[in-house]
Formats: sequence, structure tokens, C-alpha cells
Amino acid sequence: MILGDNERYLRWLEYMWDVHKHDPHGSTQREDRRTEEILNMFNALGELSKSMVYPPESQPWESAQYRLFYAKRR
Repeated sequence: MILGDNERYLRWLEYMWDVHKHDPHGSTQREDRRTEEILNMFNALGELSKSMVYPPESQPWESAQYRLFYAKRR
């Protein structure tokens, strides 16, 4: 049986109502809260990505010392 868009939408709404109706422990609210936290985290990361961040500069002698140390270990 092929469902029309309206009927498919109504069945989806019915399903969503059943999920919320039988949610005694508030897991939907917990999921909504967690989703909001994650969205806020991504928004903060997006704001950080808009600013220029420069890597710290190392001393030439320091980087050469580390190169020699790691070359000996291999």
C-alpha cells in the first residue's frame, strides 16, 4: 500500500506523540537538553574558528635539539 504524503506525515505525528506520551522518566527532555549542550559547543567552536590563532614559536635551538633526540630514537 502506497501512502500519500499527508498520511505518512500523520502517522509520523502519531508515532511522535506515542513516544512523548510513554516517556515516564523524562528521557526526551534529557535528550533535548543534551542536544542543546552540543549545539552550544559547536557554536562556540564556530566562533573560535573565526578568529586567527597563531602557533607558538619555538626557539631554533630547541627544535634542533628535539630533532636530534627523535632521530636517535628511531
